[in-house]
Amino acid sequence: MKKIILLLTLVFAGDICAQGILVASSRDSSRKFTVSGFADLYIGYQLNGKKKKDDFYYNHKVNNALSTNLLLIKGAYESRRFRAVLGLMTGDYSKYNLASEPDWAKPLNEAYLGLRLSKRHNIWWDAGVYNSYIGIESAISSDCPTLTRSIVAENSPYYLSGTRLQYTSKNKKHEAGLHVLNGWQRIAWDTSIVQPSYGGHYKYAFTDHLSLMYGAFYGSIYPDSLSIKRFYQHVNVAWDKGSWETWGTLDVGLEEGFLWGAAQFMSRYSFNKHWSLSERVEIFYDPNNRCARVGAKKETILGGLTIGPTFQINNRVLLRFETKYLRATENILKGEVWDLQFNAGVGVRF
Repeated sequence: MKKIILLLTLVFAGDICAQGILVASSRDSSRKFTVSGFADLYIGYQLNGKKKKDDFYYNHKVNNALSTNLLLIKGAYESRRFRAVLGLMTGDYSKYNLASEPDWAKPLNEAYLGLRLSKRHNIWWDAGVYNSYIGIESAISSDCPTLTRSIVAENSPYYLSGTRLQYTSKNKKHEAGLHVLNGWQRIAWDTSIVQPSYGGHYKYAFTDHLSLMYGAFYGSIYPDSLSIKRFYQHVNVAWDKGSWETWGTLDVGLEEGFLWGAAQFMSRYSFNKHWSLSERVEIFYDPNNRCARVGAKKETILGGLTIGPTFQINNRVLLRFETKYLRATENILKGEVWDLQFNAGVGVRF
């Protein structure tokens, strides 16, 4: 009941925000401060009565109870030459995905400062905690084609900490970034890993309907004394036309001579402004447990099929229902080779 009251409160707050929580200086209209937020409530069920989903999942983790996956409030300030973002969160995403972080870091969704380096070009230098450039799925479920995340998204960075140099062309066709990072999805400083990690990404929009993106990471998640480096690459293509939207991704990781990878295809068809249907087909291959660490003893292949409708009540509130089927070549799914999940959720922007 408390969560339902909270949800209604957020909807009411969204009405207020829709009327304009935007503060602009009367002397300089380029300066603005915005407040936004997101609430993600869900309930999950699995046929064998599991209380939690498998260890390689970090979002929408709990079954058989109405739960909060993400409750986020974010403030952002931007002027011609300066920007600052602070996003604070709670929920299962923070609890499980940031479990290794210290308590002071777990509420941080975003926290960075930025300086524009050119008056003529859109070149920014940011430092702090920011969203990952790897992948097309984020922790905000309403921004993703399906309610729950793919296996590869759950086992690649959602967030990064460090500094970045980012460029976006005036016509929005080109986006590029260089990153110096504090490791693979890590905020707190680890004294055993003092060598920085590096990353880069480039996105090209062929048209308003078709884009291609490449991202790479090079660094370590192990103590420097072990001299183990991880090289991770991600490619995605996105296309939309009329009622159809499609996405394809390919990920490949290499670490100490061990290789793993994943591929997925997602699509969404909108019947009208309220109803749409999404699906995902995915495959994940990590034979040496270098990334997902599913506990397999053999060269296990793990695949999944997800399908579900979305009802968009308005611009701020949507309802989602989802069925997910997993299949493995080994009994790694809590002692089984298959798994069937049912999830439902409501997302509210305010």
